[in-house]
Amino acid sequence: MRRLLCTLAACVALAIPGFAFGANELRVGVVASRSSAAGAAQTLVATAWAARLRAAGGVFGLPVRLLLGDDGGSADLAVSLAREQVEAGALVVICCTTHEATAAVARYAEEAGVTLLAPRSWTASNVIPYWAFSLAPSDTDVAAAIVADAYRHGRASLALLAPDDDATAALANDLAALGALVGIRVVADERYPPEQAEVRPEALLVASHRPASVVVWGGPGDLARTATALTRRGYEGPVYGRSAALYPGEQALAWRAVDGVRFAVPPAAVAGGVGAGTRALPGEPAGGPLGICADAARRDAERLRSATSDPQPLATAPVLAALDVTAAALEQLLALQVPLTDPAAVRQAVRDALVGLPEQCSGAGAIDLEEGRRGAVRARSLSIAVATPTGLVAE
Repeated sequence: MRRLLCTLAACVALAIPGFAFGANELRVGVVASRSSAAGAAQTLVATAWAARLRAAGGVFGLPVRLLLGDDGGSADLAVSLAREQVEAGALVVICCTTHEATAAVARYAEEAGVTLLAPRSWTASNVIPYWAFSLAPSDTDVAAAIVADAYRHGRASLALLAPDDDATAALANDLAALGALVGIRVVADERYPPEQAEVRPEALLVASHRPASVVVWGGPGDLARTATALTRRGYEGPVYGRSAALYPGEQALAWRAVDGVRFAVPPAAVAGGVGAGTRALPGEPAGGPLGICADAARRDAERLRSATSDPQPLATAPVLAALDVTAAALEQLLALQVPLTDPAAVRQAVRDALVGLPEQCSGAGAIDLEEGRRGAVRARSLSIAVATPTGLVAE
């Protein structure tokens, strides 16, 4: 049947004038900041993916061409590159390495009517985007993974130590709501002014409540200060950190400063499976959430390592997942013999195909694009990793 569909798709490609907007190929845009280690790795992974697909004969015999762009860390340049790629026939844009560029291109995607698959989350208004999706965990996804991990290990209480800002306020609401579902209480909520450098008093107050676990939030500097302060105030329990601080940004995270802190990350980052002695949430498969994507995580981790000597899995696993789901959507596009003459209509068809795909496992976690939901990663598929002086390891 697949061979028949391939033949039909090839006939459609040859029969329609102006196929793929002027060429017998399908086009996908990829924008990254190649001056950074993460962006360079993203580009190498995308290039390796394209070579592998080309060797396999493309999608139903049609080649897929990547339109690569380097935004140099500039949000304005990222938007300009994405626009050029769409005008050149890109049906999907995969972008970006930095938060600011991602947010800017997400706004452009809504205006242009093109699907954006972002390898990181971004801060946006309360309006749910129609065209833009994130394949990296949001703060809410991370909060859900933290609560789930605490439940599995029988930790019945938690505390929050974080800067007093909107992100912390949203997290506090998430922790309270998610904790109530599984009987975990928030026993302390200590916040400090964002500009405050010393957090020893707040850390002492948190430690005095003897919570089973503590969640620290903010940027890399906040995580380092609060984790150190908790240790110096005698707290010996597990500390969970904000995963967004691990992603490329203006301030790099020093692993030694957060030694022992736990983070919810794409499973490819620590593709070792679930540790022994954990228990599953109600309704989960045996072995906990990582069990649903452990095989895909190991597979994709190997694909990342074969593409580059510095895989940067936090940044590259979502790019690889985005490329894989794009290929699946393009298969649907050709199998349904959608006329490929009107660029806007074809981009809409690709977007609908992406949303219609079933959930699939990847090194970035379980990916499922849904109407009305910006985040495409299922929180239950994230792995809990522990920071060491040299990087992340499985819990």
